[in-house]
Amino acid sequence: MPLPSQPGRRRVRAAFAALAALAALVVLAATAATAAKPTPLAVQEMGHGSPTIVLVHSIGGDRGDWSGVAPKLATRHRVLLVELPGHGQSPALTGPPTVWAVADALERTLAEYKVEKAILVGHSYGALVVLEDAADHPKRAKGIVAVDATTYTGADSDRIAEADKVLRERYPVFLSAVFPAMTKDATTADSLLARANRVDATLLAEYFRDSWREDLRPKIHAMKAPIHLVATEALWPSAESWTSARQRLGYATAGPAVGHRVVDSAHMIAMDQPDSLAAIIESVAANP
Repeated sequence: MPLPSQPGRRRVRAAFAALAALAALVVLAATAATAAKPTPLAVQEMGHGSPTIVLVHSIGGDRGDWSGVAPKLATRHRVLLVELPGHGQSPALTGPPTVWAVADALERTLAEYKVEKAILVGHSYGALVVLEDAADHPKRAKGIVAVDATTYTGADSDRIAEADKVLRERYPVFLSAVFPAMTKDATTADSLLARANRVDATLLAEYFRDSWREDLRPKIHAMKAPIHLVATEALWPSAESWTSARQRLGYATAGPAVGHRVVDSAHMIAMDQPDSLAAIIESVAANP
């Protein structure tokens, strides 16, 4: 076979160079798409049965917060324990944490696990996340269980400023004051503080600041999915009616909202009263 002429060889080299450049662009585009696609949140899956129950812990915790509740639910249901960004095995977000951003990460994760018409359960900040996701994606939620959470922070600006100052200037003191007090069990208190200390300090501080400025009342006002608030006596005093508490805590939605008061428990109901909490979630799953 005769060799191509000099001009022909130049044309061949130019063609190969163009193909190489095109291949490089394809590789770069694929790499950029992969890099841009956020990593799903860490999930532990257990049990079988419908509806699926999704459990989302609060800031400073991890999936272990549900260790006394999840196995009970998993005897009848598919249970997904989801870890917040930057907690446990979940990667942090690329930007500062906000309820919307975390809910968006949760939504991507639930879509990947093909979750629809589930019971979304969130504790404290986790409750804000599942409420946000349910408001934006109604098909995900058959019902919502908010555990010891308000939908906004009613504290005055001076009080928030003082808390933020302690958080900024005396971070270890802040954590030691907040996390052990979340349980009535002294043996559990140390583990709560240890978990919180495993979260990056800057990230955890941003989570707290976001929780103080969030107000989901306008967002969830039109929600029709049933919402069940499981509250301690500290959040919902025994002398207050549910009608009053529903308005005060920001659960005046277009759909049904039911209050469940749990006695003899601090903020970590899942640890202090796991049987009571599991029974409430089970009843919501059976009849939202």
